[in-house]
Amino acid sequence: MSIIKNLSADQRRVALVIALNIAIVIIESTVGVISGSLALLSDAWHNLSDVLALVVTVIALGLGTRPANAEMTYGYVRSEMMATFINAGFLSLLMIWVAVEAVDRLLHPMPVNGWLTMITAGVALLVNAASAVILGGHAHVHTHDDDEEEEAEHDLNVRAAFWHMASDAILSLAVVLGGGAMILWGIPWIDSVLSLLFALVIFIASGKLLARSFHSLMDRADPKMVAKLSTILINHPMVCQTHDIHLNHPSSREHYFSAHIVLDETLTLGEVETIIETLRHDLSHAGATHILLQPETVKYDGGNGQCDGHSEHNH
Repeated sequence: MSIIKNLSADQRRVALVIALNIAIVIIESTVGVISGSLALLSDAWHNLSDVLALVVTVIALGLGTRPANAEMTYGYVRSEMMATFINAGFLSLLMIWVAVEAVDRLLHPMPVNGWLTMITAGVALLVNAASAVILGGHAHVHTHDDDEEEEAEHDLNVRAAFWHMASDAILSLAVVLGGGAMILWGIPWIDSVLSLLFALVIFIASGKLLARSFHSLMDRADPKMVAKLSTILINHPMVCQTHDIHLNHPSSREHYFSAHIVLDETLTLGEVETIIETLRHDLSHAGATHILLQPETVKYDGGNGQCDGHSEHNH
C-alpha cells in the first residue's frame, strides 16, 4: 500500500491499466490456444507488448523525477528510448512469426471456435476501451500558454499509452467481427486473414517506433529543427558566426542543443551574458529543452579576423 501511495496520479492510472491488460493477456492467450484462434493470440501478444510499454511508462515517470548525479550526469533521460527500442524490436519479431503462422493456416486450414473467439475478444474490447478512458483524462494537449505546454509535454508518455489502448480496442473489435463472421458463414480462414492484417498494421507501427528510438539512441538530429535553431543564432545582430552545432533527441520530450557562437571581442562579460540569455530564451521557445552556448572571439571566425555581424556564418 505504501508503494501505491508513493506513486503519482499518472503512475497510478497507468498501473491500473497494466493490471487490466495483464488479465486480458492471460485470458486471450488461454482461450486462443483452446479455440485455435491465431487472431486472439496475436491480439494477446500485442497487448503483452503494450503491458511492457506501460511498465516502461511507469518507470519513466518515476525516473524522470530523479536528479542527475556524478555517475549519471544526464540522469536517466535515455531510458524511455532504450526500452522502446527493445519493446518495438520484440513486437516486430512476434508479428513476423504471426504472419508466417497465418500463411501456414491459410494453406492448411484449422477449425476455429467462433463463439469463444468473439466472446473473449468482446471482453478485451471492453477492457481496452476502459483503459483508454482511464488514461484519457490526460490525453488532451493544451497550448494556451507556456505552463500548459509544459504540462502537455509532461504527459506525453501517458497520452501515447492512451492511443495504444485506443488502437487495441479497434483491433479487439475486428476480432469480434471476425468471430461473428465465422459463426454466421462458417469461414475459418477469416481468422488467418485478420491475423495477417493485424501483423502488418502492428509491424508497421512497431517499425516506426523502432526507427524513432534507434535514431534517438544514435543521436540523429531533425534537420528542420537544426535549421530553425541555427537561424535564431544567425539572426541575432551581435552573433558573427556559428559552428559546431549539435542537436540530439534523447527522449520524447527532450531536445539537447549546443553551439559555438563568435562574438566581438570588445564586448564586456555582462553584454555577452545578456546575448546568451536572449538566445537561450528564443531557443527554448523554439523547442530546445537543454541549451549550451559557448561564446568565442574572432580568433575562431574561420580566418576572417573581423566581426561584421552577418558577414559570414559557418555551420
